[in-house]
Amino acid sequence: MAGISTHEAEETLSVIRTLMERGTRYTNLSGYAGIGVGLVALGGCWLRAAFNTPFVATWLGVLAVACAVSVFFTAVMAHANEEPLWTRQARTVVLSLLPSLAATLILTVVLARAGQEALLPGVWMLLWGVGALAMSFFTPLALTLLGVSFMGAGTLTLLLSPTGSASGTNALSTDALTMGLTFGAIHLVYGGALMALKQTRRSRAASAGSAGTGSGPGKGQAYATDV
Repeated sequence: MAGISTHEAEETLSVIRTLMERGTRYTNLSGYAGIGVGLVALGGCWLRAAFNTPFVATWLGVLAVACAVSVFFTAVMAHANEEPLWTRQARTVVLSLLPSLAATLILTVVLARAGQEALLPGVWMLLWGVGALAMSFFTPLALTLLGVSFMGAGTLTLLLSPTGSASGTNALSTDALTMGLTFGAIHLVYGGALMALKQTRRSRAASAGSAGTGSGPGKGQAYATDV
């Protein structure tokens, strides 16, 4: 039996690493989900700026729609990978997010009742960053970068935010701007980066498959979860 080449050995090891990662990390991170969440956030900014919709109700509505969009595109990716949506890894990721989500809802109620809505965008950014970092222990690197970005943006926003109600004209323009630049723009960049990375890895896998021989995974077949 002829020995395998160095290229084939490296390719086989890459496949083994991918399969091992699937057993320990949640890899169904969808770039479309990130872009969808960013667009939903920008839609909320438009509602606030154009119609002066209620502050808390608008952003809680954005949160609900963004969660639905994220679940939808994650389910699509899981289906494409021939995997169930609600796996052990998925449960672990969701459970790691729950403390941050609960803290977000509690602080939203408390600060809204105290008339300090202007502080909420910074609080939301900071706690979403904390939640993303918590999930990143069970996902690839992308969520770590997302979490650090939001924690930094949240810290800066809180340091610079005025206190008080978010119903005034200045507060209205401020929350629409800050939410658009963070929950809107950062998620768009995050989603686009995931999609670009996935396409790059698919291209590499296709090139490796056309150059190699055999029919194992990785020989011309790219995993949709390689991001």
